[in-house]
Amino acid sequence: MQDITGLLGLPEIRPTVGSSIPSVFFTSVAAEMGVPVVQGMPNMARKIIESSHLAWLSSFSSEDMPSGGGGTVTALGLLQVKNAVLIWMGEDPEPLPIDMIRDEWKPEPAWAEIRSKLPRIAQEVISRPGAAEFRDKVLGEYRNRCAITGFSTIEAIEVAHIIPYYGSDSDVIWNSIPLRIDLHRLFDKGLLRLDYDSEKNCYVVSIHFNIFSDYQEFHGVPLLHPYDPFSIPSKFAIEEHNNIFKELWTII
Repeated sequence: MQDITGLLGLPEIRPTVGSSIPSVFFTSVAAEMGVPVVQGMPNMARKIIESSHLAWLSSFSSEDMPSGGGGTVTALGLLQVKNAVLIWMGEDPEPLPIDMIRDEWKPEPAWAEIRSKLPRIAQEVISRPGAAEFRDKVLGEYRNRCAITGFSTIEAIEVAHIIPYYGSDSDVIWNSIPLRIDLHRLFDKGLLRLDYDSEKNCYVVSIHFNIFSDYQEFHGVPLLHPYDPFSIPSKFAIEEHNNIFKELWTII
């Protein structure tokens, strides 16, 4: 709280009894940033965060925590409010404890069955309402670059679903990465995959031996991070994608 009020030049606001955050803190921050005031501290924090085009997660509100806790904002939520303020001031957001929320998004257990029942249009292409808006959102998170090559010719970049599209529930930032068209095709066929590198603390690219001679330059390349640290790909989605093509990568 002190960091945030200090950045905005606001009078210091201290927690109330029980270390609760007073509602005036959020209304003061919102007023300074020109964000409309709404009822409820989590709602107000969400408005502030989303005004800077950052993601809101359920872990930012105590209402969705296992222990409950009423309508207040968690410490993780405060860190994201601070990042919203930094972006509003024209500065870069600060690194956040990603491991706390990396696993939040999970695909539906029956995603393959749901996908098989989707309406289809000509040439067996799945009809996807809202695809253009979703594409713009993902590309914006990665500054209009391919997440592997850094390639920035927008006409040659597509948004790849990690878990194949099975409806609007799969159109989330945590289940997507922007890829150059050829890399997207290889990813969808399992010839390119992502593996977690514990030493580098990030996902790196693995190239299948069938295409290694042509694409070896990308083997071991770290995946670029999105602008919002909370928008990194879901660990569960990547693991599920790798499981789909497990046999392809099995050396007999």
